[in-house]
Amino acid sequence: MVKKFLPCAVLALVVLVLPAGELFAQAYFPSPSVNGPTGLVRMPSADVLPYRNLNIGFDYGTNSFTNKQMVYYKMNVGTFQGLELGIVGGTTDGTEGVPREGVFINMKYSLAAGGYDNPLLLAIGVENLSSYYQTDVYMVATRSLKDGPKIHFGFMGDFPGDKFRPLGMFGLELPFWENFVFMSDLMAGETIFQTDVGLRVYLSPTMVLNVTGLNITYDESTIGDEDAKEYKDPKSVMIGLSMTNPF
Repeated sequence: MVKKFLPCAVLALVVLVLPAGELFAQAYFPSPSVNGPTGLVRMPSADVLPYRNLNIGFDYGTNSFTNKQMVYYKMNVGTFQGLELGIVGGTTDGTEGVPREGVFINMKYSLAAGGYDNPLLLAIGVENLSSYYQTDVYMVATRSLKDGPKIHFGFMGDFPGDKFRPLGMFGLELPFWENFVFMSDLMAGETIFQTDVGLRVYLSPTMVLNVTGLNITYDESTIGDEDAKEYKDPKSVMIGLSMTNPF
């Protein structure tokens, strides 16, 4: 029942917001990534939720490796100027098929914010703090380009199997039709390569519909091979909703 309802709901929402583009152009708040911090699909960005603002989000999908449901829920708060604190939880298989252990803390701190056109933003952060398997740390930069696109790049390090694994990150945001944003990001290292894509539909400046594809280029036929690439997230398609200052 749910699987039949979701595509119809997405189509209805898209049709309803198409005429509203000009009203919401360039007037939106940062939105959470699948794993919680404000960002793209999976990659955090250097954007930080403004002080005294709050956002919440929910994502639902299916793990294509196991055909099990995936649910993520998250919340972020702009606690101090330049500091974003949040929580993330869910029911899904995490890195290397290990189930999520509970609800964890995310933190992000802005290192630089230019007061001019097209500034370069810098931020450092940690995801899934206190998790035994899924904790990672990162540094990321975001640059706004002329007419709306953004590029993101940075470094992430996680600790699967008690080993340090360095990863490079790169992401791109392309706004179109005023209130639509296409997103793509990738994470790559010596033993890992993950590509994610997504679409954000701004129903209002504070309410966002998210359709995302995680790890879309992963070759499922290699699962179990000794030489198979590792991944941060299982291959999946998800749909979600996020809101800023809902109450």
